[in-house]
Amino acid sequence: MVVYDVEELYKKIGLLGNFQIFVVVMYTIGERVTAGLLDFQVHILSVTPGWYCKSERCINLTLNQTYFNKSMLCMMSDDEWDWDGTRDNLVNQFNLTCGNTYKISLGSTLFFVGYPLGSLLTGLIADWLGRKWLATGFLLMTGLVNCSAALLSSYDTFIIFRAIEGFCIGGLTVTFYPLLIEYIGAGARNLANVVAQCGYGMGMAFLCFAASYITSWRAVVIATSAHLFFVALLLISNIPESPRFLLKNKKADEAKQVVKIMASWNKVDLPDEFEIIQTDEPCEQERAWKLFTYSRYTCSATVAQMFIWFTAALYFFALSFNMNDVLGNPYLNLAVTGVMEVMINVCSYFFIDRIGRRWCMLVSFVLCGISVGICRFLPHENLHYTHFSVKTFWVIFGRAVGGFIYSLVYLYSAEIFATTVRSSGLGLCVFAAQISSLIAPFVIVINADNANVVYTILFLFCIVAFLAAWILPETANVPLPSTVAEMDAMKYQNYSIFTENSPLITGDVLQGNKDKEGYLAE
Repeated sequence: MVVYDVEELYKKIGLLGNFQIFVVVMYTIGERVTAGLLDFQVHILSVTPGWYCKSERCINLTLNQTYFNKSMLCMMSDDEWDWDGTRDNLVNQFNLTCGNTYKISLGSTLFFVGYPLGSLLTGLIADWLGRKWLATGFLLMTGLVNCSAALLSSYDTFIIFRAIEGFCIGGLTVTFYPLLIEYIGAGARNLANVVAQCGYGMGMAFLCFAASYITSWRAVVIATSAHLFFVALLLISNIPESPRFLLKNKKADEAKQVVKIMASWNKVDLPDEFEIIQTDEPCEQERAWKLFTYSRYTCSATVAQMFIWFTAALYFFALSFNMNDVLGNPYLNLAVTGVMEVMINVCSYFFIDRIGRRWCMLVSFVLCGISVGICRFLPHENLHYTHFSVKTFWVIFGRAVGGFIYSLVYLYSAEIFATTVRSSGLGLCVFAAQISSLIAPFVIVINADNANVVYTILFLFCIVAFLAAWILPETANVPLPSTVAEMDAMKYQNYSIFTENSPLITGDVLQGNKDKEGYLAE
């Protein structure tokens, strides 16, 4: 009988074969594209539609360049102007002008209230029940809730549905992404992550395209959720539970059946009789709190990752919602940044493995700090053309690098957290990220009064996040840790991959690291 360990078996059947490519495509369309569509749904569907003047006073106000759009509307009575009827969106459907403009930010905020709750609660459950069926359920729930929201006649009910959508997306993130990563071998995780994270920018760009050419907001909402039912159907019929999860839960026979399915998809022949061994014995289910109690290092690494996610989300969404500060067309703004995000993710493939996750993270936070630091000292009002161009460049550049960090943390954290607590750990990180996202929609309000405050806060957070990333281990080309004990052993991986003969950590090396420090001592 042939005996394989998990990484050897993945190399034999293919690190990124037909089966894994199918999983990557399903995750990209089902989770990343959907997140890009829903995160900015209210923001894009609340762009003030066209209107026209019905009085001479209104015409005179429009000639005064001091006032813009909603500011002008608030200075006139309802009989002095009217919507031109070319577009039907949330603003004219639910009268979100003047005293009701706060409801626009509230719609985004409630979405980000549901997001962390869904990620935290589902993360704890997914490490117990598994990834596949929870991911499938959240795909169907997200599609149903989003389509139902398009039929509502009350904005108050609509934003409640937005909170439910956020809960579903949070749950989908912490179940589908671990399922993806646990199917991929160590040498191909970077490529799989790069391809998957491009879906977020694609979702943003498609949302802008749909909102630009479809005049009814209800049709836009339905058009951006129909794909979820198709992905759920394919997930049910073609993708089984993660073999790593099954092995850690003492279901070796089921894991072997999954491996045979993978080999069949990849057209690889396996021996009729084989066994799968692990670097350690199957263990009892570990819980999320063990991340904080096992050792000082696992606690520090978990807190550091939560803060990095918090900063990445705050930076990403603050600059995204603040794009109107530098460019005029909101559809073009978001579409351009979405395309840039796809481009920067594609380019990152060529150096994430070569430079390493840790150094990519450190350099990116330095660049983000520089971009907002420069914007901090540029004037906010009465910009000279040169200042306007410089500020535009640095805001878009910083937003693009922030998008890269927000994509990288998914891969980095999934590689640091152990299989037994991977969904729980990601749930904690997504929870931290979405807490900061609650603040981001109101950045527009703060920016209107004092833009320098926004840039100063982001600059300080980048400095602290840089220090937090410094203590994390390098995970490039390293097998995924199976237990919290193996996660703790990764503290010895704080080397740069520029170091000569950087080790490819194996089970033997991990065990040696444990013994080196009396790792398993009482």
